Amino acid sequence: MGVGEPVELHVKVKVCRPIESLVLGYGIKDRLGQVMYGTNTYHTGQVIRNPQPGDEYLFVIAFLANFGVGSFSIQTALVDRDTHLTANYEWRDMALVFNVVNVDKTQFIGCLWKEPHIEIESLAQ
Repeated sequence: MGVGEPVELHVKVKVCRPIESLVLGYGIKDRLGQVMYGTNTYHTGQVIRNPQPGDEYLFVIAFLANFGVGSFSIQTALVDRDTHLTANYEWRDMALVFNVVNVDKTQFIGCLWKEPHIEIESLAQ
């Protein structure tokens, strides 16, 4: 994918047993395993309450690939609240691996892309 390109992450979940709450968390990591960004549906106010066996959900996460050039991975977690420490239903490192290339942006270095606005004024008299 290209730097800054809009992308969607689709995560399909099927509930196997009754639980009090269901939260999807995800993280985007660089090739060294450093988290570039992460959040979960607890923090976005989208907790699913009392899902039952057989219930299915499709989480669609849309974002811009505002990353630097390189290789990245997606980590996902299904938990009960804001952390994985109380009930960790499923955890998947490297659920998806992808590469980002720069095809149409100004040359830059670093782990994220931020469109610059540079002004130059002549101070000559």
